[in-house]
Amino acid sequence: MCHSALRASLKLTLIVTTALVLLPLYLLTYGFGTKCRRAFSLPFFKVCLTCAGLDLKITGFANTDGVNFYISNHVSYLDIPILASLRHGLFVAKTDVASWPFIGFLAKITRTHFVSRKATDTLRERKNISHSLENGDAIFLFPEGSSSNGLDILPFKSGLLSTALLPLKSSNIVIQPISIIYGPEISPQERDYYAWYGDMDLCPHIWQLLGRKEKLEVIVTFHKSRCPSTFNDRKDLTKWAEQEIRSGLENELLTHPENINLQPLRNQL
Repeated sequence: MCHSALRASLKLTLIVTTALVLLPLYLLTYGFGTKCRRAFSLPFFKVCLTCAGLDLKITGFANTDGVNFYISNHVSYLDIPILASLRHGLFVAKTDVASWPFIGFLAKITRTHFVSRKATDTLRERKNISHSLENGDAIFLFPEGSSSNGLDILPFKSGLLSTALLPLKSSNIVIQPISIIYGPEISPQERDYYAWYGDMDLCPHIWQLLGRKEKLEVIVTFHKSRCPSTFNDRKDLTKWAEQEIRSGLENELLTHPENINLQPLRNQL
């Protein structure tokens, strides 16, 4: 793979220019509702995906009935434009994202829920998310609490996930797991150009990604949805969501010979 600084510069310029053009229109129409804001946010997300070289392959169907509580595995900051390009909703992100240059500002104006994931703050954070659900806003949650390399998922945390089980005014909450798989056939080394996890630095990672010429297929699987009333408790919900998303990874990753060393993933299913 040959990295091009010129290519990275041009793509970064395109992303920033697109944001600067659409942002005033987004803010001016903010009070006109979701559909108006979506008309200006969606093109930005699509430009981000194009510059990242991502081609989406969608399997399954996104639920469109009721108020959606989407649960996804977390691999990269790229998960955000991927999911946002497919469905409108509010994201739940760690508090430190709010301080990121440019990205933090965009997260704030799109009404992201910033959470500390501290046990002492969980009650307040659940209340804030439940308020959005009661207002009819879809929610995107990454219950791992952090990102992985995309070859497996981290144990799910039930604290914020259990928000869907609260006795809300709106009784039409629908919970739907989503699996995101970046290039099932690529090597672990190449995967690290897309996955952002551990102690990777954000800016150098984005720069390397934008300098790539290669395209990558990303498989997004919408699993079968369920209503909160079908779960006994939050442990039951957490176990189901984790198993559904693991099965999505297994179906795609373990069908490729180069991933034969992922047998531990199968053993957890």
